[in-house]
Amino acid sequence: MKIKKPKPDSKILKILILIKNIFFAVILTLFAAILVVTMISRVSGKAPSLMGYSVYRISSGSMEPTLKVGEVILSKSCDPESIAVGDIVTYEGQRGEFKDKIVTHRVERGPYSQSGERYIVTKGDNNPASDSPVNVNDILGKMECKLGAVSALYDFFVTPWGLISIILLIVLAFFNEIIIFVKSLLGFKEDDENSLESIIERYKNEQLAEQEAEEKAQEAEAVEEEPQEAEAAEEEPQDSEAES
Repeated sequence: MKIKKPKPDSKILKILILIKNIFFAVILTLFAAILVVTMISRVSGKAPSLMGYSVYRISSGSMEPTLKVGEVILSKSCDPESIAVGDIVTYEGQRGEFKDKIVTHRVERGPYSQSGERYIVTKGDNNPASDSPVNVNDILGKMECKLGAVSALYDFFVTPWGLISIILLIVLAFFNEIIIFVKSLLGFKEDDENSLESIIERYKNEQLAEQEAEEKAQEAEAVEEEPQEAEAAEEEPQDSEAES
């Protein structure tokens, strides 16, 4: 008796298509969000922020080897009085070489009072001298961690190959729509027989036809075996009579 082999269901194809659509939707949504946030930050001159968290990219070697050029860090707004010596903070420079620049340095002296204001003193790990006193009101946040994966992605996507990858992702995500659009521009009518839904439906019908054919073949084999069993049963009494 033949063992029926499980047939792949068209639901698998639909699930794979759904997974593909979700994957590309997530990737494109993240890319669009990064693009929008980057554009807003460029226009406003401030780092992108969400629920008190901000992302900064290191652009100089003043904090090496702790923070290298190109690395991305995550900072969180905090109570200035909670800042301690050794913390790495990001602030907006108001004087000297750091005026109107975003600086990320290590705290060398905790909050102290001077002329009715509260200040801290910072210094780059790779700098020979301390920075000018920083007013606590200019502190943007305290570093929480480095975002290694974001740094790698940023470094990749700003390269020509990264740009090509983005274009390929967009093309793959909307491949079917692009084909339909191009056909409409060229005057071709959409062939329903070659649409994805039609292909899935035809595949499903083929699988059902094969399954029905196998079932019929098994039924035919079962019918052929029944007469043989009946003949064997009839021969047994004759054999017993001959022996008596």
